[in-house]
Order: sequence, then C-alpha cells, then structure tokens
Amino acid sequence: MTGQVNTELLGELKRFGAFDVTACFNCGNCTAVCPLSNGDASFPRRIIRYGQIGDRERLLASKEVWLCYYCGECSDTCPRQAEPGEFMASARRYAIASLDPTGISRLLYTSKLFSVLFLAGLSLLLALILVLQSGAMNLDRADIFAFISFESVHDTGLAAILIALFAMVFGVLRLVWLLPRTGTNPATPPTGQRANPLRRLIAATGKVAAEMATEKRYRTCTEEQQAPWYRSRWFMHWAIMWGFIGLAAATTLDYLLLLLADKVPGQPVPLWHPTRLLGTLTGVLILFGTLRALVSRIKKPEKYSSHSLLSDWLFLWLLLLVTVTGFLVEVALYLPRGAVWAYVLFLVHVVIGMEIVLLFPFTKFAHAVYRPIALLLQELRPTWRTVVRHSASSEV
Repeated sequence: MTGQVNTELLGELKRFGAFDVTACFNCGNCTAVCPLSNGDASFPRRIIRYGQIGDRERLLASKEVWLCYYCGECSDTCPRQAEPGEFMASARRYAIASLDPTGISRLLYTSKLFSVLFLAGLSLLLALILVLQSGAMNLDRADIFAFISFESVHDTGLAAILIALFAMVFGVLRLVWLLPRTGTNPATPPTGQRANPLRRLIAATGKVAAEMATEKRYRTCTEEQQAPWYRSRWFMHWAIMWGFIGLAAATTLDYLLLLLADKVPGQPVPLWHPTRLLGTLTGVLILFGTLRALVSRIKKPEKYSSHSLLSDWLFLWLLLLVTVTGFLVEVALYLPRGAVWAYVLFLVHVVIGMEIVLLFPFTKFAHAVYRPIALLLQELRPTWRTVVRHSASSEV
C-alpha cells in the first residue's frame, strides 16, 4: 500500500484533540512503556510518525488506532510532553470521522455550534413525529402508550435503527478494506491453521469475544491494576458496554414475549419478571458507568480525562438522561394513577433513546463496532493479507 503525503494532516488532526507531536523526536519511550505494545502492534510511535509525515492512508489503516485503550502511561513518561496518548485518541476520532460517509461525525467533533444545533434540531424533529401521532393522557391510570402509541414508537425507532445501520455499514466496509493493507508482515501460521480457515475463524472470533466480554487487554494498563475494580476505567467501560447489550436484550425479549402472549405493551409486570429484572440491573450498570465517566471528566484526575470535546460531553449526558428518565418512567408504571410528568418524561426518554441510536455511527460509540472488527482482522491477518495481496496482484 503506497501512502500519499498530506501536508495538512497534522493540522487537521489537531482539530480532534489536544497534543503537540511536533515536539516528538521519535525516541521510542512511549512504545517502550506501553503495556499494550506487543508483536507488530506499536503504540503509539508508528501512528505519530504517520501523522508527522502526513501519511493519511496508513494512519487510517493502522489497527493501533482501534486497539489503543489510552492507558496514559505514554503521556506520563513522554520527555517532551507531546501527549502521545491524546494523539492516539485524536487519531481515533479522526478515523471515525473519516469512515463516516456523511460528514456528520466530522462536524460533531470539530464544530460546537453544529453539535448544539444538530442535537436540538434532531430532538425537535423526533418529538414532533411522536407528538403528531399522540393521543390523550390517561390520568385515571398509568398508561404511557395511551399518549404515544406503541406503533409510533416502534415504527420511528425502527427507522432510526435502519438509518444508523446504513451509515455504520459504509464505515465498516471502508475499515475492512483499509486495515489489512498496511503494517508489518506477520509470522506464517502453522500448517494446520492454513488448512483449516474455518477453524481459525472460529478460534479468532472466540478470542475477540472473550476480549470484548472481559476487557482483558484494558486491564493490563498499570493504573487499572492498581485501582480497585469498581473505580477502574476498564470497569466503567465494561459497565456501559454490557449495560447497552443487556438493555437491548431486555427490550427485545419484552417485545417478543408480549407478541407471544398477545398483550398490550406498556402495562406493568411484576418486578421479578425476567425482562424487568434484566432491564433494571443493566440500567444500573449504565448509570454507574456514565456517572463514573462524567465525574472523571469533571475532576480530571488523570491524562485520559484531561481533555474532552463537546461531543464527548453530549454523549455522556444523553446516556445519563436516557437512563434516569427510563427509571422514572418505570416507577410511573406502578403508580395508581397517571401523571402528566410521567407522560412528558416518557416522550423525553423515547426521543433521547432514538437520538443515541441515530448518533451511534457518528460518535465515539462507533468504536464499539470498529474495535472488535480490528481485533478480529488482527487475529486473521496472515490469511487476510494473503487475500488482499492476491487481489492487488490481479488488479495489476
């Protein structure tokens, strides 16, 4: 893969973070202290060099952009205060923006005015779509879908999911094309692995799934090993991730069970009902992880949280609001009578939930998809690169 020099790259990257790698003299200290550097994964020296020389294609195609967890040890020990950890975070934001075909992600990261107007406009649009199809508030009993119909929520939510999925697919295809086309040559896999590509795929998928489920690599950061698990950043990250997965599972199961039982959605079920328990517990996980992240960014106790873009703040506040309003709506379902505040909160909760879905491909949350793909391709890189090179040779 031949890189083309982009003299504007470093200046463009600075719009996505706070660093000064012009001070870097490539001493290699950052790579030496990084606990995640192993094999052909070089954090963050190689990526910094790509930024310095303006090699945009190689920077975007580097797996290190997605495999870095920003331990912060590189920035703590940098003799020139070049903030290599923040550079890696900026490169990841830049990569997300570059993979987005719409340009929305770039504007969300680089323009505060656009971020505020876009979020306000999106909120208003979603609220209008739902309110225009709304009915009367039933104050005799708690019946949230008497105000905003289940069909309206279902159809609008499905449209939001399809739009987000469409944008995400473009980014994933671009990433899959770029990642295998650069980096060092890996060792040739054993003969048994070459003869059983399906077995290699299954083994690699299992390894990546285990990594995503347990945050094993994240926990190798020195600071993560020293802090209590409930105060560690890896657990904050883990709680938000599994909270989302759990809420998605609870929502899907609840919908399927209602269809099977031919019941009307929105009616209270016992607190010990499996879907209610799953939703409540995973909601607590998201609430804990989000509050921990917000407190960290407010107090700035470490390099990781020393710099935040407006898009980072907006996403965390949206997570907090959707979780809190969700719990309040859950409480309202068990009240003996309906309440105006409960119906308004339900509208707010649904709008924010749909906003989070729509913003998924355009914010830092997109790395929840890009990171496992990067990990999987790293595990499969010998076979994958053989395919890419064969394809390139055929083109020639």
